Amino acid sequence: MKKTLTLATFNFQNHYHPYQTLKDKTDCYSFIKFIMENDIDILGTQEITNRNLKLCKPVLTDYGYKIYGDGRFGKLGYFYPLNLANETNSIIFKKDLGKGITTIKLPWLGTTFPRIITRADFDNIVFLNTHLDNINPKVKQKQLLFIKQIIKQLVNENKDIILTGDFNMTLKNKNFKQFIYDLENLNIKRVEANKNSCRGIDFGPLDHIFIPKNWKVEEIKQPKVSISDHKPIIVKVKIK
Repeated sequence: MKKTLTLATFNFQNHYHPYQTLKDKTDCYSFIKFIMENDIDILGTQEITNRNLKLCKPVLTDYGYKIYGDGRFGKLGYFYPLNLANETNSIIFKKDLGKGITTIKLPWLGTTFPRIITRADFDNIVFLNTHLDNINPKVKQKQLLFIKQIIKQLVNENKDIILTGDFNMTLKNKNFKQFIYDLENLNIKRVEANKNSCRGIDFGPLDHIFIPKNWKVEEIKQPKVSISDHKPIIVKVKIK
């Protein structure tokens, strides 16, 4: 594993509608350009569907990346109309990094869509990427507890944890505050990217990146983009 990594999280807006054609291809081109220009090693995405992954995959593969994401509806997500909302929480990474990838289902009863975590293993590092519920606070609380239990088990296995995602919660949310505190006790810190990460929302970030406490943050970027209602978060870290 490299000693310095460029990590990112990005809610890549799909503009869900029945006729995803040329506009999505344009968005995918900009998305690929974003990855290449920032030389990202590992990226966790939200909202991108299997349908859009197919558009991105050939080009990213040519540029030396692997792209993976099993949709929230599993095999059923390939059929219309579920394919229009079959979010993958994909992980995109340089070919020489990844070892194994799995999909984990989150608690979601009491809300609209299933939610998942995508897990990628890189030597002793485990990268987790997710997108929590945006409707029911009780469901979000259950999802946070579920994620915390997964991380606790991985920490007990002496794994270094990277967690990315759109948590649909700001730093003012009491459940999210508790989650941050609990991860601190597991020697995992939130990267201090505190600008608004969603257009039209002025009370702080919804998107977050967590890394081991002993990793050094060398640079944080939150560039403006035109292909999503969210801003990506990019962080360059030095592994200790």
